[in-house]
Amino acid sequence: MGFFDAYRVDGGPTLYAPNKTAVTVDVLEIGFVFAICILAFSFLVILPGVRGMQRIYFALKVFFSIFVLAVIMLGNFGMEWEVSEVETKVQYKAFYNEEINATIGAKIGLRAVNITLKGNGAHLNTEQINYNERFWWGGGRDWGQGRNFFGPFAGLVNREFREAQFKGLPYPILWIAEYFTLDAENIRWGRSYRLSGFYTHIMLWTCFPLWIITNILFCMFIRYGAYFMMLTGAVMLLGNVLFASLRFGLELKIPMGTTIMEFHYGWCFWLTLAVGLINVILGAIILFVDLRFPDMTGTFFDVESDPDEYYTVEGELTTDDAPKEGSRLVSPARNGSRGEDNGIYENFSPSRRMTEGRGLSRFQKSRKKPVASPRRRTARATPSAGLHPTDAIREEEEPPAEGGNVSIQMEDINPSA
Repeated sequence: MGFFDAYRVDGGPTLYAPNKTAVTVDVLEIGFVFAICILAFSFLVILPGVRGMQRIYFALKVFFSIFVLAVIMLGNFGMEWEVSEVETKVQYKAFYNEEINATIGAKIGLRAVNITLKGNGAHLNTEQINYNERFWWGGGRDWGQGRNFFGPFAGLVNREFREAQFKGLPYPILWIAEYFTLDAENIRWGRSYRLSGFYTHIMLWTCFPLWIITNILFCMFIRYGAYFMMLTGAVMLLGNVLFASLRFGLELKIPMGTTIMEFHYGWCFWLTLAVGLINVILGAIILFVDLRFPDMTGTFFDVESDPDEYYTVEGELTTDDAPKEGSRLVSPARNGSRGEDNGIYENFSPSRRMTEGRGLSRFQKSRKKPVASPRRRTARATPSAGLHPTDAIREEEEPPAEGGNVSIQMEDINPSA
């Protein structure tokens, strides 16, 4: 036997015995958690570059936004919407009459069911029993129910169950998976979980762009950001409602050995429900504070308030050929014209006249600042009024009245015009 002949058969390449290892964690969930941690760490690195109290505000906004994003993605791809786990004595597999002490668990997600079997102690010639199998009923483009039984046109879960039988998986795993292949009478657990998972995953995918838009709007318009924050939370809650209400038929209970597996909601369901409620409540609070104390929300989000909030429109101008009912002609001296035959028509209703008490909007009253001076549109009259039609429309600044209130002075109608 030569030095390099170990593990070789008849001079062939080196062959090693298979080293099967059990699946201990969900790789996809760990991948999402790892990606979210990298994203959070990236913002944590740049946090010292933010000065003063804005550092705390920035940290709260960023980390809450990342947390909600993580909940949406983990809820969408997580496998713990419904869970059950029992410890009992069951038959292991075919051609073995001995029963084993094992821990059997089932985790139901939006797209599949994950079944685990772990033996307790030494069993069957010191074999280590540790199985983790996943049976899909949806995902990608294959969300159809398919035909009954196990042919090539059957549903995805039925075909995977047939493959598991050919592989010779342990009886407890096949026993649980078979419950999701039945589709007759009132026994349609596979169909009901597929429908609830399909519509719930649509709702969570809808939350993803809504939350991105929410973060963008909080950098521009706080009020609309609050609206979209409440909308995101409402869609998340709708996903929970759909998952809980679209299941029909008998409650899923699986007898296993000397006990019965009963399912209950897992952390994916409760976490999605809690974050949805938080988004709705927090969005309503931000909206209320922005309406009452715009300075506070503007400082927290580092956004200037919308300038349109500081203008009060009390009349409209017209450049029609003839004055409308209730219009008055402002004299050239008041509208800034140099000619004697220039004027401006302004629609005016006595009930809409601005008073001293209405000079400040409710937003400016909270700021204790004068209203910004509005721009007044002035126009040359048309030929029907006997004025020059070639003169252009212009806008001029109206000087603010005393005390910071805006007042529009209306002149009496000039019959000579």
